[in-house]
Amino acid sequence: MGRFQNFDEIYSALFVDFDNIHTRLLEQDPSLARTFATNPQRWLRWLEGHALRMMYGDGVRRRVLKRCCYMNPIKYQEFRPFFIRSAFHVVDCPPLTNHGKTSADIHLTMDCMDVLAHPTRFDEIIILSGDADFTPLLLRIQEHAKRSLVLSVGYTAPSYAAACSWRIREDWFLAQALEDPREESEQEGSVRAAERDELQAEGLPGKDKPVHLTLPVFKRIRLVESIKQLVAESSVPVPLPSVAQVLRREQEAPPDWFGAGTLRALLELLDIAPVALSPAGEGHVFDPARHEHPKGDEPKDEFRTIDPAVYEFAIKVHRLTDVPLLSRAQYSALFAMLAEEVSAHGFSRTGTVRAIEELCEDEGAPIANNQIAFVVEGVIRGGVNLATTGKAGPLEVQRLRKAFAKSVEDLCALSQMVIGKEERALLNRWLVQSKDA
Repeated sequence: MGRFQNFDEIYSALFVDFDNIHTRLLEQDPSLARTFATNPQRWLRWLEGHALRMMYGDGVRRRVLKRCCYMNPIKYQEFRPFFIRSAFHVVDCPPLTNHGKTSADIHLTMDCMDVLAHPTRFDEIIILSGDADFTPLLLRIQEHAKRSLVLSVGYTAPSYAAACSWRIREDWFLAQALEDPREESEQEGSVRAAERDELQAEGLPGKDKPVHLTLPVFKRIRLVESIKQLVAESSVPVPLPSVAQVLRREQEAPPDWFGAGTLRALLELLDIAPVALSPAGEGHVFDPARHEHPKGDEPKDEFRTIDPAVYEFAIKVHRLTDVPLLSRAQYSALFAMLAEEVSAHGFSRTGTVRAIEELCEDEGAPIANNQIAFVVEGVIRGGVNLATTGKAGPLEVQRLRKAFAKSVEDLCALSQMVIGKEERALLNRWLVQSKDA
């Protein structure tokens, strides 16, 4: 009998030899190496759904309960915050010799041995490393009747490959977990497509199997109710990343989206009418009776094209701190609306945010309610008391800009993202300077 009534869970422990994987990826493709280092959530989600049907059958999901990353802090300090942000325990492994040798291998081995004796019965251990020195460790894992999954990049010693239970194919990992062109906030890859590739690799028919949602009727009803409530409370179409966040928090949605593979596929299988699903941009759900049909990601595309350096910096800040990924023009408009609204009508948290949301919609450039609220809270954290300042006279837009930039810099510091002279210049260009500067 499974641990739960409707599905079984595979408990996993993940160990990442960062220096090994990153170095080998750099030799192949620096862009893939950077994606691996700065967006672990993307490939972690892929790992959570990888080969489940092939290894365990239907109705199974993987839960990575333990996440450890072993990293040289002197060489790779800039990447540390991204793994902390993704709930990894980062173990600093500085060089111990003049040749740069670190203690990552011994730390990883000791932690893995602890897992074998852990009160929680882990079903499998995932090791991201191509270091053949871990071969005895893999054999010990096998002796404890646990599965081992290994990802190695580049050449792999035959004995190392033979010692693991399942070798994660390098080409699948690169193509499906790292090369997906969509942003982190979108759903990365398709579990069903990956499993079709696996079936073909095993010489089995590659046709798609019918998708069966692994959830009872009452759970479907709750999912639909959550989606409809989210749409009803929003005056603009709701982007899929926001839907995903709500369903994971309120409905404990698993990584494979109850067997559908992706959130979009799940929404297509559920009866969410009169709510509609739009593929525009990052994807949206909306009410056709109240909302305009969602448009694409023109502001984001324009941002990327006009100022790529600031855009890349903004992406990094967004992933580490949740600061809204809005363009300079959008922030300029938002600060101007905030100053005008507070100066004219005073400040209330819900009322001000709602008024600005309606103004954005009237201007034909809708910004999500939660993004506006984030900016308002950031301005307050940056030192501007909107409740009293507005009563003293008109608010200066530049003061709001500087306050929000200060709060963003503080968030970066909390996330262990180093803000040096160059980064501060990019931050000011993004948030402090006007769009025409």
